[in-house]
Amino acid sequence: MGRQYREANPKKWLGQPATAQGVVPASAGFIPTTQPLLFAAWLQNRGAGAVAVALVALIPDSKWEAGQWVNATTTYTADTVDAQDADTNDFALETTTVNDGHVIGADEKFGAIGYDISTASIGAGQVHVVEYWNGSAWTAIAATGMLVDIPRAAGVTWTINEFLVLFDPKTDWAKGGSGTGVNQARYNLRILATTAPTTAGLAKRIYIGQVLASQDALGANLEFTRDWQPTGLILPEWVAAIGSAFGTADESNTLELVRS
Repeated sequence: MGRQYREANPKKWLGQPATAQGVVPASAGFIPTTQPLLFAAWLQNRGAGAVAVALVALIPDSKWEAGQWVNATTTYTADTVDAQDADTNDFALETTTVNDGHVIGADEKFGAIGYDISTASIGAGQVHVVEYWNGSAWTAIAATGMLVDIPRAAGVTWTINEFLVLFDPKTDWAKGGSGTGVNQARYNLRILATTAPTTAGLAKRIYIGQVLASQDALGANLEFTRDWQPTGLILPEWVAAIGSAFGTADESNTLELVRS
């Protein structure tokens, strides 16, 4: 049997560690030094209500990119350094023009995005959509397909603080996507303002992760369990950390692992 890891996570996922590019935040959970093997995982919701929870493998910065989408020219411009460094307000999530936004692309399918928002978007009518590439078209993910949603409905904004987006990747998600500059060798996600804000949201830092296991509504003071015994779950060598994500932060939310 493996060794035990147990730690409270008072954040939604990572919080706002604002690490430099290529640096794994200490808040990411268990940080392996060799290829990890998981035997079991427990996520405990200590909050007052039901929340979405997920076991998340942090994807290192070297394996993903991000940048801005300008819809008028159907153009993606990489801005990865700004997405992965700790400078305030240097990554634009959108503009004040309808259907502009941002794209995140990765070598692996991902389902966790942690934003450190440094300027909130403003606008009572703003609406957003999230889309993935299915091999032939950008395809919207409905709110019902999300564990923790984007700022989707009118008046819901990118708010200053940690902003978590969480979903289980679609089975037909394919690499590539239409548009000038879109990386054809990566899984791309596009988030657009279909009704533009009057002030665009800006981020300080972005992190992404792969969802290993999830539950969409774990009740208060209940535990989500995954068991891979006796053989264990072999994780890829690229995994930078294994941590927990919760739809609502609580200082007593807990992750417990049995690992190699």
